Amino acid sequence: PLLLDTTGTAHRIGEQPDTKAVVLVFLGPECPLCQRYSPTLKALFAGRGAGVEFYGVVSGASHARKDAAEFAKDYELPFPLLFDAIGELAARFKPTHVPEAFVLNSELAVRYRGRIDDWYEKPGKPRARVDSHDLKDAIAAVRSGKAPAAARTEPVGCVFEDNIPDLGKAPANVTYNRHVAPILFANCTTCHRPGEVAPFPLLDYADAKKRAKQIALVTSDKTMPPWKLVPGHGRFADERLLTAAEIATLNAWADAGAPEGDKADLPPTPTFASGWHLGKPDLVVKLTAPFTIPAGGKDVLRNFVIPMPDVTDDVMVGAIEFRPGNRKVVHHALVLLDTTGTARKLDAGEPGPGYDAENGGFGFFPTGGLGGWAPGVVPRFVPDGVGRFLAKGSDMVLQVHYHPSGKEETDQSEVAIYFSRKPVTRVIAGLGVENWTIDMPAGEKDFRLKAEYRLPVAVTVIGTAPHMHLLGKEMTVWAELPGGKTVPLAKVDDWDFNWQDYYVYRKPFTLPKGTVIKMTSRHDNSGANPANPHSPPRRMKYGEGTTDEMSLCLFEVTCDSFTDLLVLIADNVRHNQVIERFSPIRK
Repeated sequence: PLLLDTTGTAHRIGEQPDTKAVVLVFLGPECPLCQRYSPTLKALFAGRGAGVEFYGVVSGASHARKDAAEFAKDYELPFPLLFDAIGELAARFKPTHVPEAFVLNSELAVRYRGRIDDWYEKPGKPRARVDSHDLKDAIAAVRSGKAPAAARTEPVGCVFEDNIPDLGKAPANVTYNRHVAPILFANCTTCHRPGEVAPFPLLDYADAKKRAKQIALVTSDKTMPPWKLVPGHGRFADERLLTAAEIATLNAWADAGAPEGDKADLPPTPTFASGWHLGKPDLVVKLTAPFTIPAGGKDVLRNFVIPMPDVTDDVMVGAIEFRPGNRKVVHHALVLLDTTGTARKLDAGEPGPGYDAENGGFGFFPTGGLGGWAPGVVPRFVPDGVGRFLAKGSDMVLQVHYHPSGKEETDQSEVAIYFSRKPVTRVIAGLGVENWTIDMPAGEKDFRLKAEYRLPVAVTVIGTAPHMHLLGKEMTVWAELPGGKTVPLAKVDDWDFNWQDYYVYRKPFTLPKGTVIKMTSRHDNSGANPANPHSPPRRMKYGEGTTDEMSLCLFEVTCDSFTDLLVLIADNVRHNQVIERFSPIRK
């Protein structure tokens, strides 16, 4: 789960790209041993080493969030103190005492649980010296990829008095302040706040109470938060997923009449930075003129060509940050590059800012890309030593998906570009696994496609973007390694063209030379498909237009050498017959 600490900051346990170990120490604000062990925990936190996440945890119905916050402040705890409001961490790890420590590896498997050290034989009876530094030794071992000398020791402290809920179930006596607000603040308010893309705010009790049943409904059917990938098929950063316990909690709250609860349990209201999330950018690129979105009708997909005269030399890009000009209507955006001038010609052929290429496509083969944005996406720098190539003379082509708001709106979105801070040894490139020989009979309800691509060189995979059009229903992508092992890469079981996204893997991983990336997709070209653009259904073929069909999964990867990268790009272009497909457009 995405958990709030006592300051209201949200944390995803084990998600840092360099995480080697995770430390969780269950604490009780009133327990004397937790108080006395505070200096020891602070020292362990300070000396934990790179790649170690360190958290305190307060769990149990007998503790109010206000008490946990005062404990963190009074004892000047430098590490995040998570407030386990619905008891999900307690249900998962089942602590028996406070303090009790758990050390997890990078896969979040428990490798140690027990005492911090042997300072106390039992509560009220300290030893004259500390001989066994169990938690410190366990952290060092797991950080090094080794097993601790002792996997379990007996914790010494105050008994964990509270009833531990069943994993996946709602706690008893659910209230807004204690249980619901943390879920909404951590997962929903990024979009559900004034001026953002969501239609209403969820920043206080009044906001949530009048929508309690609606919140329960759309979270139960997984409409919200928007996240199309199926869990278990790859591990991704910023997963917008609620746990079974969180969904059950929202339902229990609605069924109970949406009670407010004790103010002492309410977390701080979220605040959001008004400036650029990543700091001062090196370059800001903005739509050359405002674009008008009509009051109603279909969603609008528009390509905007933005020259970048300030890029006078080839540079490497470490991050971008997209800022919607009008968050009420901007749905998502993709940032592409064109050095051929093709996009400029397409733009010149249509009135007003931008152009519609092939009814929703790009109309050109991109010569590079810088990423994308969708609601909830957190801007981040790529790993050190990695960058995206931005050639001098490039035009940025910004494809923005708009949905009408009910009244005429304008937008002038902008993109902040951050150049790489350190020397780049690996350049990010894209590769596609695609079936472009689509011929789908009219009325076919369960049309299956497949594609595969054999890697000519080893690659390190950073992110992926499954892509179909209006008839798409499901896509599964996996890798078959030379030795026969299968690695799941991504799965969508409820495709929605209106919720496209680019997904970053939690940790980059390597696929060796000879790996075969395989993909299957399912499409519905029947009249029963409400997304079918044609009535009656028509024979459908491959096409860039939205009302054509595609079956494609894109990946961003790096290679061990620039030579390997060139081999990969040339081979993938040839495999997907990109030149043949785009040559009519270029002419």
